[in-house]
Amino acid sequence: DFVLKDPREKDDDGKITELPPHRAEIEVLPKPWRRSFLSSCSYIRDHLNAMNPTMLAVLDLWHSTFKKLRLVDIEEFHKRQDALELSEFQNIVIKHMESAKETLLKTWFPEVQNIYYKGNKKKQLPTGKSSAKLDSFFNCAATLMTLQLQDLILVSMQDFTDLIAQPPESIRAFEHPGFIMRLVLDKDDINFEPEFNDYIDILVNIYEIMIKAVSFVPRVETKLYSQWESKSKPTTLKPIILDEIIDTHKEKIREVVLRESVAPTEHLKMYDKYQFLITGKAERDIDEFLFQNQNYERLIEEIRKYQKLGEEIQYTSRKTVRLGMFEMHCEELIKSLMKRADVICGKLIAKMFRNHQKENTMLCDEFEKISEKALSTPLNTAELMEMKADIQKVEATDMLELRQRLVDSKNCLAFLIECVNFSPADIRLNNSVFQWYGRMGEIFDEHRKIIKDKTEQYQEALKFRCEQFVEELESYAKQVEEFHTFGDLLDVQRYLQKAQVLNSKLDAAADKIDQFNAEEEAFGWVPSVYPQRKKIQDALNPYLRLYETAVEFSAKHKWWTEGPYHKVNPDQVETDVGNYWRGLYKLEKVFHDSPNALAMTKKVHSMVEEFKQYIPLIQVICNPGLHPRHWEAMSTIVGYPLKPSDDSTVFSFIHMNLEPFLDRFEGISEAASKEYSLEKAMDKMMTEWDSMEFVIHPYRESGTYILSSVDDIQMMLDDHIIKTQTMRGSPFIKPYEKQMREWEGKLLLLQEILDEWLKVQATWLYLEPIFSSPDIMSQMPEEGRRFKAVDKTWRDVMKAVVQ
Repeated sequence: DFVLKDPREKDDDGKITELPPHRAEIEVLPKPWRRSFLSSCSYIRDHLNAMNPTMLAVLDLWHSTFKKLRLVDIEEFHKRQDALELSEFQNIVIKHMESAKETLLKTWFPEVQNIYYKGNKKKQLPTGKSSAKLDSFFNCAATLMTLQLQDLILVSMQDFTDLIAQPPESIRAFEHPGFIMRLVLDKDDINFEPEFNDYIDILVNIYEIMIKAVSFVPRVETKLYSQWESKSKPTTLKPIILDEIIDTHKEKIREVVLRESVAPTEHLKMYDKYQFLITGKAERDIDEFLFQNQNYERLIEEIRKYQKLGEEIQYTSRKTVRLGMFEMHCEELIKSLMKRADVICGKLIAKMFRNHQKENTMLCDEFEKISEKALSTPLNTAELMEMKADIQKVEATDMLELRQRLVDSKNCLAFLIECVNFSPADIRLNNSVFQWYGRMGEIFDEHRKIIKDKTEQYQEALKFRCEQFVEELESYAKQVEEFHTFGDLLDVQRYLQKAQVLNSKLDAAADKIDQFNAEEEAFGWVPSVYPQRKKIQDALNPYLRLYETAVEFSAKHKWWTEGPYHKVNPDQVETDVGNYWRGLYKLEKVFHDSPNALAMTKKVHSMVEEFKQYIPLIQVICNPGLHPRHWEAMSTIVGYPLKPSDDSTVFSFIHMNLEPFLDRFEGISEAASKEYSLEKAMDKMMTEWDSMEFVIHPYRESGTYILSSVDDIQMMLDDHIIKTQTMRGSPFIKPYEKQMREWEGKLLLLQEILDEWLKVQATWLYLEPIFSSPDIMSQMPEEGRRFKAVDKTWRDVMKAVVQ
């Protein structure tokens, strides 16, 4: 036997040294505290449940078997290579929790239950005799199990937090494969989907789900004893995690998400160059652009611009970008932007297609119109020349323009073929345009043949008509010679009709000559001259004037002498008779070599001369100013009544032989004319007032009215007063003097009323706003009372005027 000794121990280590007080107490023999110690050990063994073998077995079970159990298996995320959708991540986490929950319920809890079941058989559990001890024991078991669940939650929370918010000491590039975030175009803005707040809400909610996942484990005693009842205690374990701990984890998640959101937000700025597409400004600009009816070059330019833009978006934009914890998926945004560019291209192409079809239709219509006109048959020379000039213009200028439009249409078609599927009808229309243009040469050749044939035809017809026209003029000359034989005044109406017919033929002949000359000039010929037409016209004119004068004088003579005398205008009679007399006097000199016409002229001239002597009498008796007093004065002169009736005629006065009294009648007639002029002037003044009105307007919101726009009334009033006073000074006013005085009195009274009216109105307009103030009325009560009295009168008067 030997003892290994530590060589570092010295020999003097075995020497007795002085012991500390608490060690010295133990060295005392016999032990004075032995009985107390043994009593305490027995008490602990009976009452300290934590030392129970079953508790130790439960504790050992947890640390040996379930220590690595986690509510979220972060290793699965460590192994994943592809980024996750947030919803997919949430589903995986929930599945992990469901799996952990199943492990707790179907593995851990049954084994714990089995430990206590065996412990009960080994008499390691308190008996049911003491319910307090039993409750205390299972409370201890519940506490132990709750602590283990709390430990599970805490480490799971920490692991989850480290998964999202990578700890500084981590050696991995990423704790998790990242989250998929999409950029989507929503109306006029780009949005993140899911949004950052969605990530924060779902990730921080995981902690609440963890707590709920372990809050359903039953207390072990509820399964050991089928008859266990405890009304005051819960039947499930309730692990408690402090809010401070949860808030700390949540705050880390928020910080990480917000920090990681910076890069995606910056990445979003890469699409700022497409803002005009995003906001819809591009589409609005294109709508305005199309409204302006652009040509096809500008349309092609815009189409290519947006096609290039769509290609740029498709081929230069990165569809997937990893930015920190987020993997940005931009496919949907790129497709939306491309679609908007395509929609704009579609609008432009549709507009260009419509314009192309419309232009083709118009070209076909214009070619058809040209063809119809070029191949039509002119009905006369004028139409022939017009058609010839029009088609020459078409060939010289219009065809050049149409050719250019056709080239533009071809260029437009070449572009549209790449963008549009043409229907059979569209293809036929495109073909028709080029077919029409190809036929135009043949159409113009056929037109020139028509022009040549019709020119020859109408030239021959013109020569024939000119020959016929010469024969017509010869017949007109013979008809004029026939008027030399006419001399019976009783047949003058027939002579006039024949002369008028011949005169109409000569007018038509003048038009024919103009037409012949126009056609001759069109054909390049020297215009024909027909002097015989003018010679015939000059020969006919005296006869025509003679017959017209004779017939007209005969008709008017009958009206003047046999019609109602009061409808005869003496001044017009004098003018007409003078014209007839002078005209006949000139015709007598013209007909010196035509005896019959000269005799007829002298007869009519003598009739006019005979009637001319009655003009002084007509001037007197047909004077419209004659009144009964004038007729009485003339009756006094001749010595018998001259008062006419409505049926009296000029003849009835001629037969009275009143010529000796005409000198004295003229004075009366002249006075009657002057009086008549004054009467008419006064009637005119009275009539002018019929349409004159005083303009009355409401005055603000005072409830009364004022007179306005009186300048015209005052001007006419002054003019009429001056005229009236002038007329009163006339020596011929006596018959109307009373009426004139009354009229003058009315005008002066109206002038005085109007002046006073305007003065009162001006004063009222000045005082009304002053006395409308309550302060003024209180300071000047007497003046206010007087104004109110005048104001009431003014309002009553104006109300009566308006009514």
